[in-house]
Amino acid sequence: MKKSKELTARAAWRRRAKALRRAGMAIAVTFLLAIVGWYFLAGTTEHGQPVQMTEVAPNLTLDTINGDKLVLSQHRDEHNVLLFFNEGIGCGGCWDQIVDLEADWIRLQGLDVELVSIMVDSLPELKAEAEDRGITGIVASDPDKSASEKYQALEASMHPGAKPGHTFVLVNKYGRIIWRWDWAGHGNPMYMEVDEVFDNVSRELERAGNKGL
Repeated sequence: MKKSKELTARAAWRRRAKALRRAGMAIAVTFLLAIVGWYFLAGTTEHGQPVQMTEVAPNLTLDTINGDKLVLSQHRDEHNVLLFFNEGIGCGGCWDQIVDLEADWIRLQGLDVELVSIMVDSLPELKAEAEDRGITGIVASDPDKSASEKYQALEASMHPGAKPGHTFVLVNKYGRIIWRWDWAGHGNPMYMEVDEVFDNVSRELERAGNKGL
């Protein structure tokens, strides 16, 4: 009788242990699926935290060197916008970035993307530099740094708090931020190869699809 009770107790213990193992595995699988799902519902940033696709892009209203007003919300439902916050005057790599992007922009036009370069310098300074370099795209001035602050572009910079560094923010046509890249500092060039920009933009637009998440 005693042996029978011991066998019964061992069998019950084995059943409980098996159930606990199954529960643990179920929790682990659920957690893994949640992580994978979150990854595919987020844009990514090379040197920062992933950007949730549910993040609504703050609206911007800025003067441009062409005498127009840039109102970001007016681009909604029209096309995607690649915001390029940079140091502006005095940063050769920043201007080279714009020139090189414009030279190869036909690929990004195919993705229905508009480039908007944003600096804190004055309009006359920006206009003169843009004309000297043959830049024809949208160049906007952010003199009070309000736009740069909204997009947290003043942190990864050689002049933190004073000028943006080198930050790309991709806003899809539904007004959502789906990708971001910030200059890493520490000797890294303030420049991203055009092929790399195109690869990131095309990947994140494909990932987001035509959903206004």
